[in-house]
Amino acid sequence: MTPGPGDSATWPAAIGPRDPRYDDSVDTLVEDALSSMDDIQEQLDRAETALSVRAWEAYREAVSKAQELIGSLP
Repeated sequence: MTPGPGDSATWPAAIGPRDPRYDDSVDTLVEDALSSMDDIQEQLDRAETALSVRAWEAYREAVSKAQELIGSLP
């Protein structure tokens, strides 16, 4: 049978938190990813600063931490 008016197959996608079909786990995933990306950017900024003053150990530490954080992205 072909879906007709009122059948769930004809409904538009959930459009936001006020729609009862909305999956708020997507919001949590986005928030977690953004937070992780902020942490990664902070480490990359530290690495850049360390590199500019030739602080090799601090540079390696910051890059290592950034790589670890990248590996744990959701």
